[in-house]
Amino acid sequence: MVPHRLQPRAAAALGLSAGTVRARIRELSRLLRADLEDATVQAHLLLVLRAPASAEIPEGETGAAPARLETLPDGILDTEAVRAWAHGLVGGLEPHLRIALACWLDHHARTAPAAAELHVHRTTLSNWLAQCAEHLAQNLGDATVRAEVHLALRATRTGPDDPAALPRRGGRTYRRL
Repeated sequence: MVPHRLQPRAAAALGLSAGTVRARIRELSRLLRADLEDATVQAHLLLVLRAPASAEIPEGETGAAPARLETLPDGILDTEAVRAWAHGLVGGLEPHLRIALACWLDHHARTAPAAAELHVHRTTLSNWLAQCAEHLAQNLGDATVRAEVHLALRATRTGPDDPAALPRRGGRTYRRL
């Protein structure tokens, strides 16, 4: 859950070496059987870590299949409170910004591969992300913010946030709606 570029800060905060943090993250990833660099996994971990503690369930009474970080239980994001929160966070984003932000998050917050998938220049994508950060009044460099935005985009999605849906005017030229 700690991207490689943030590991030195995590190591300093924990009083550990960067190598120890990397080793522990790899071990945690193995134990959870999940890619901790994946935006969806990070968002789901954020939900788990922020969920209120509940009464313990006696052993053997769960009656459910083992939980996976890649999937959420059906309907967990389908509540009025979640929709209101999500709309408050990402509501009003223009479609091209929403698509660009979702694509960037799907590429682990890496600009070059996201720009390639969107068929726009890296500078264009960086400018769009700056517009997103300004609209959201959030620092997209923060992993927690990215996880929250990922969940909000997912909760407010009305169709696929597909890079192919980006309006075009011939070639790589983007056209505003």
